[in-house]
Amino acid sequence: MEKQRFQAKDLLALFCCVMIMATTMGIVILVLSLFYPVVSVEIGVSRSAFALTGTITALSAMLAALFWGFFYHKHAIQLPLMLGLLGLGLSFIGFSAAQKLYHFYLLACAVGLLYGGVSIIPVSTIITRYFTKNTGLALSLALAGSGMGAMILNPIVNKIINTQSWQAGYRLLAIVVFVVAIPSAFLVTHITKDQIKPRPVLQSTGKNEGKSAWSTAWFWALLGAAFLTGLTGAGMLANLPSYMKDIQFSVNKVSLVTSAYSGSMVLGKFILGSLYDRLGGKKTTFIAGLTMIASLLLLILANHTPFLILMVFLLGIGVSMGTVSLTWLTNSFFGKESYSKYYGSVQFGNSLGTALGVPLISLMLEGIGNFTLIWLILAALSALMLALFLLSIRGNQHHRSAEILSQIQ
Repeated sequence: MEKQRFQAKDLLALFCCVMIMATTMGIVILVLSLFYPVVSVEIGVSRSAFALTGTITALSAMLAALFWGFFYHKHAIQLPLMLGLLGLGLSFIGFSAAQKLYHFYLLACAVGLLYGGVSIIPVSTIITRYFTKNTGLALSLALAGSGMGAMILNPIVNKIINTQSWQAGYRLLAIVVFVVAIPSAFLVTHITKDQIKPRPVLQSTGKNEGKSAWSTAWFWALLGAAFLTGLTGAGMLANLPSYMKDIQFSVNKVSLVTSAYSGSMVLGKFILGSLYDRLGGKKTTFIAGLTMIASLLLLILANHTPFLILMVFLLGIGVSMGTVSLTWLTNSFFGKESYSKYYGSVQFGNSLGTALGVPLISLMLEGIGNFTLIWLILAALSALMLALFLLSIRGNQHHRSAEILSQIQ
C-alpha cells in the first residue's frame, strides 16, 4: 500500500531502525575510540598499536559489506540480523575479558565482520523495502540514529570508563545491544515482515534488474562517487580539530565547534532526505554536492565567525551524501528488489574511501604543510564526486529508457 504520510506502524518501524543504528553504527564508529587511551595503558601497549583495532574493524567491515549485500538480497533479514546482534554483544563481553593485544585484534575482526550484517545494510534495506513514499525522509531519520546514539552514549561510557573501569564500559555496551538493539530488530522485522521479505525481480518494473549493472559506465560512476564521498568526508572530519588548533582556536572553541558539526550532521540528514523526496535525485544531489564544495572553501575563512557558522551548517548536508545520497540513489536505480544486492558494493566503495581518506590526507598534510591547499584539493575532489554522481544519474536514466523501449518493441 502506498503511504502518503507516516502512520503509527511506520513511526514504530522508524523508531526501531533508529535504535538499531544508535546501538550499532553509533557504538562501533563513534564510541569505541573512547577506550583507546585507557586500555592501551592498562595492557601496556602504545596507543597507536591499540588504535589499530579500529582499522581492523573498518577493513573487515568493508570486505564483509560485499557479502552482506548479496546475502540480504536472497535471504530473510530477521534471524541473521538478530544472530549478528547477539554476536556483537558477545564480542563486547569478550573485549571486557581480553588481556592481550591479539585478543582485541581478533575481537575487532569479529566486530567488523558482524557489523555489515547488523547496521546500515539491513536497516536501509528494511527502509527501502517498506517505505514506498517519503523514502528519503525515512532513510534520513533512521540513519541519523547513529549520531544520536553517540551523543547519548559517549558521555555515559566515558564516565564509566573513568570512574569504574574500562571493562565495565564494554559490558555496558553489551547490555545496550542485548536490551535495546535485539528487541528493536525483532520488533521491526516482525511488523514489516510482509513488505521486507526478498522477492524475485520483476521483468516489467522499469527498474534495473542488475545483471548488466557491472558492465555499465553509470554504475562504476556511482561506485567512484561513493569512494570519493568517503575520502573527502573522512579526510575533512579527521583533520578539522587539528586545523582549528592551527588557526589558534581555544580548547573550548574547538570543543564547541566539534559538538556543533556533530549536531549539524544529524540535521543535515533530515534536510537531505526531505529534499530527495521533494526535488528528486538530480536536483538534490547537485545541491548537496555544492554544499560539500562550499563547506570546504569556507574552511579557509573559518577564523571569521559568520563563515564558520555557515561552514558548520553546510558541512552537515554535504557529509551526509555518504549515507543519505548513496542509499537513496541506489534504491532509485535498482528498486527494492535489487537494492541490497548492489548497496553492499556501494558501501564497500564508501568504506574504502573512508579507510584511505584519513591516512592519505594526513600524509599530504605532512608533505605540503598547508591546510589551505588541502581544503582546495578536497574541494576539487568533491567537484569530481558531484560530476560522477550526475553522470551515474544521467546514465541510469538512459539505461532505464532503453529498457522501456525494448519492452514496448
